[in-house]
Amino acid sequence: MKNNILLVSSLALAMGINGAQAVEKSANAKTVEVVVNANGFPFSFVDDNNNITGYDGDLLKVLDQRLTDYTFHFNAVSRDAMIVGLSTGAYTLAADHFYLTKERAEKYDHSGEPTGISDLRLIVRNDESDIHNLGDLASGKKKLVPIHTSDARYTVIENYNKKHPGQRINLQPNGEQSAADIFKAVASGEYDAAIYPIGALLALNKALNLNLKASDSVGLFPNVYLYKKNNDPQLIKAIDAQLVALKKDGTLAELSRKWYAEDVYALPGASDVKVNTDWE
Repeated sequence: MKNNILLVSSLALAMGINGAQAVEKSANAKTVEVVVNANGFPFSFVDDNNNITGYDGDLLKVLDQRLTDYTFHFNAVSRDAMIVGLSTGAYTLAADHFYLTKERAEKYDHSGEPTGISDLRLIVRNDESDIHNLGDLASGKKKLVPIHTSDARYTVIENYNKKHPGQRINLQPNGEQSAADIFKAVASGEYDAAIYPIGALLALNKALNLNLKASDSVGLFPNVYLYKKNNDPQLIKAIDAQLVALKKDGTLAELSRKWYAEDVYALPGASDVKVNTDWE
């Protein structure tokens, strides 16, 4: 993986996505340092040709082509390096299928519109018949794949445990892991379940032949971009406006089908998913 990748041109992709029309940049267009996860398939990753791609990668390319007053300089690093760089101001915008948490809202600026929707599920082996929801995970004292503490999936389980102090899920912290590694840990029997967006499972399960299945939805969660604190409010406003337009013209749904093998925007309740500050 390359630690820092400049994406030379995104015109071809932008013109190939429904409704994404390239515009002429202003002579005074500001450069925005954008960072994505280099190993976050299918959300963002660096492919074999050293191109940034995935749902977030493709969406950012489309946005870059539609914004007149801004031009994106793309970087791809580890998840931890993304957070450090955003905190120090090295990067302006970070995209990694982020959920908004209270801590993140205090530390960073963020999108006012969802960049996507995460259909969170419990991922279990095909022969598992006892785990259907978070309650089953807790009551059965099942082993959940550890979660990075900076990942909002950790917060989802934390909040469940706060609401159910007498029947808590065993939540353990961990370092960075790819979706493939997480799923393999379940398939091998090392752990009983993982909590993860189903889009990643649909994208990986057949290729890796893992014999895994997903529970009913744990919930639909809005994804956001994180921006360095006290960022240019006009940039956030401009990107939010484009996100609204891209949802309306079907581009976000098209990207969802491409990368997650499901249209999350067609799911029951998807139209009600908004960025909010209801941390629980």
